[in-house]
Amino acid sequence: MTQLGYYYDWLSRYQSLVTRLGHKGGFHPLTVHRLLTPDRAGVSGADVVHERILSAIAGLSNPRVLDAGCGVGGTIFYLQARLQGQYDGLTLSDVQARRASREAARRGLSDACRFHVRNYDADLHDLVPEGADLVIAIESLAHSIDPARSIANLARVIRPGGRLAIVDDVPCDELASGDSDFAGFRAGWACPGIASDRTLAAALDAAALSVEREEDLTPLVPLRDSGEIERLVRANRRWRRLLALRPARRLIDSLYGGLMLERLYQRRAARYRFVVARRA
Repeated sequence: MTQLGYYYDWLSRYQSLVTRLGHKGGFHPLTVHRLLTPDRAGVSGADVVHERILSAIAGLSNPRVLDAGCGVGGTIFYLQARLQGQYDGLTLSDVQARRASREAARRGLSDACRFHVRNYDADLHDLVPEGADLVIAIESLAHSIDPARSIANLARVIRPGGRLAIVDDVPCDELASGDSDFAGFRAGWACPGIASDRTLAAALDAAALSVEREEDLTPLVPLRDSGEIERLVRANRRWRRLLALRPARRLIDSLYGGLMLERLYQRRAARYRFVVARRA
C-alpha cells in the first residue's frame, strides 16, 4: 500500500467513526472534500462544489465521467442522480473503494458507478477507452508529486469538447516553499508537489486545455479566528507527543495540516480554487 493510500484509509476510518458517534467532524457521510458555506438555498455544504460542476457542464446528459480521487463516492453519486451516465472513480485507499462499492450496490448502481484502487498517473484508457466527457479532480491533485504530469495524463482521456474540473487548494506564486505554515500543511496533508497559480495555469495550457470557468471559493471556506486556531495548534502538538501509535499520529498530523492551511487562508497566501478547462 502507498503512503497516501494508508493516509486515506485511516482518515476514512476516522470519518466513519465520528459520524457514527453523532459528530460529523467537518465531514459529510459520503463526501471527503471540505464542507463550504452554502450560498444558495437548498444546497448543503457538501454539495456547493457539486452544484458548481453541474453549472459548468450545463446541457451535458448521460456523460462518461472519471473521478480522479473519488473518496467514498459522494461526488459520483450526486452527479449520477442528476445526469445519469457511466462513472469510474479512482482512489488509492482500499477502505474508500470498498465503502463506495458497497454504497453503489446498495443503490443498485454497481453497473453505472465503479470504483478502483488506482493511481491517476497510470494509463487510464482501459477504463474509458472511448474517452471521458468529464474528468473531476477534487482535492486530489494537491497530492500529486508532479501536478503538471498528472494533469497531462488526465487530459489524454478527455474527449474533444470534454472538460477537466479541478477544485483544490492553490498557494500563491509568492509563497516560499520553506514557509513554516506551508511546510506544515504539505506534510500534514501529504502534498509534496502542490501546484501554485502559475504552475497550474502552465500545466493546463501544456495539456491543450483552455480555462472556461474559474472561481475563488475561499470566501465560502469556514475559518476559525486566529485565537482559536492557535489554541488548537498547541493542543494538537501536545496530543502528538502523547500518542505513540502510527495511525493516531497520522490523524493528528492531518488535523495539524488543516490548521496550517487555515493560517495560509488568513494570510491570503493560498486560495480554494474552482477551475474548469475544456479540450478544443
